[in-house]
Amino acid sequence: MSTPSRNRLPVSTTNAVLAVVFLTGAVVTAISGSWYEASLLAAVGIAVLAMAIYARRPNSRDITRVNAIEYRDERDKRIAQLGFLAVGVAALIVSAIEFVAVTVLVGPLDWPPAVQLLPAGQLVLLCVVWAVANSVAARRG
Repeated sequence: MSTPSRNRLPVSTTNAVLAVVFLTGAVVTAISGSWYEASLLAAVGIAVLAMAIYARRPNSRDITRVNAIEYRDERDKRIAQLGFLAVGVAALIVSAIEFVAVTVLVGPLDWPPAVQLLPAGQLVLLCVVWAVANSVAARRG
């Protein structure tokens, strides 16, 4: 059974937010005069929109829709949940490795200790999101 589309955007809300983030970053970076970086961010933002619009075609395959975060029905959402499950596990492991690596390298490479804040914050944020998601899932049964 298909989920009725209440979304009036040409792409999913997630893709719209991603595109806005990249394109806003491109504008801010261009204002600061970093044209290569601005072009890169703009290209990624445009690619997000293009892939999402491509996935919205009536004859697109389920894997195309899922990879583009353009779910058509409950089956697409379930496939995406399983995929994001693996991504979440990988993100936690990679973030832990990143935090350990940066902590080990701060002294020998003479980096300021504040460099540890980004990987530590990323790891804590992922753990908080994970805990909240687990709580929501447990309440829903």
